[in-house]
Amino acid sequence: MKKENLTTVGKTLPDGIREEKNIYGLEEGEEQYYHLLGVGYGINLVHCFSMGAKNKENFWERMFAYKVIPNEKPADLLEEATGNGYISVQFFELG
Repeated sequence: MKKENLTTVGKTLPDGIREEKNIYGLEEGEEQYYHLLGVGYGINLVHCFSMGAKNKENFWERMFAYKVIPNEKPADLLEEATGNGYISVQFFELG
């Protein structure tokens, strides 16, 4: 894992405080060392992240890394339905 593959994501807590976290962008083959937390489909990484945060218990605390993957069927269907480009992102936790 390379330090230059670090991405900062953030969320705003109910009291208005902004919390940020660094996550790693994995390179080909590195995903085998981590546990798959889930897959998000969205128009960009932030959109995929927010989908994961809404649909996975303790997503924020568990998320450690991500990998953009070739579009899967759900992303292709969303793109066809909306006319917007979609990406697929796998999120990983340690373990």
